[in-house]
Amino acid sequence: MKKLLSGLVLILGLNGALFAEKMTIFAASDLRFALDEVKQEFLKQNPNDELEMIYGSSGKGMHQIENAAPYDIYFSANMDYVEKLYQKGDIVTKPKLYAIGRIVIWSKNKAFDPKLGFKNFTQDWAKKIAIANPSHAPYGEKAKQSMESMNIYNTIEPKLVLGENISQTAGFIASETADIGVIALSLALAPTIADSKFNQYHLIDAKLHEPLMQGYGITKVGNKKALAKKFYEFMETKRVNEIMKQYGFEVNQGESL
Repeated sequence: MKKLLSGLVLILGLNGALFAEKMTIFAASDLRFALDEVKQEFLKQNPNDELEMIYGSSGKGMHQIENAAPYDIYFSANMDYVEKLYQKGDIVTKPKLYAIGRIVIWSKNKAFDPKLGFKNFTQDWAKKIAIANPSHAPYGEKAKQSMESMNIYNTIEPKLVLGENISQTAGFIASETADIGVIALSLALAPTIADSKFNQYHLIDAKLHEPLMQGYGITKVGNKKALAKKFYEFMETKRVNEIMKQYGFEVNQGESL
């Protein structure tokens, strides 16, 4: 009897392994903490599956997918990038909104005053100001737009230090390579900043820049995988909405272009 039970356990284990899948997700860097939590929740329900997360700037991710990078799902901080890939056939599902992002001014300098907002950038201590590269990072593009709306961009442009993506930008400020900068609210609410003594920030008025409409879709590579479809649908669950809101995202999921 014991041998029979052991055999059944072995067979069930092998079946689980046979039906397990692995996929790779490219996501905008502002999602690093939020999507890692989503991943953990997903794997609780799908323990045999494997998810590899790659974070970077949305623009760089788009170009990699255009050049046949083997990503199964693409999460962009700019819905337009998902739409572009969809029009070219590199994304097969209709672009879907997963969240609207926000940006904040953050610094570790003791002279930083969140109440002063953009005025911090013109203080003597603010010699280097970090933003993500506006040419390919949506959060950098919105940072630039907000500075232009406040009529200070031309004045502070010589001070700018450009990060490859929003995570690197936050890293510049965290390491004090830059004195101050603009980062994603989602990163300011992540434990590395929120649980530190440098957890104060200035939330930038969303009216100062175009909305950070963030979208996602399954690639033509991922379209062959049931796991990609499963995770794609999981993004619309109540639990995922709760996680996204926890990191400061405005959630209006399921809306397609």
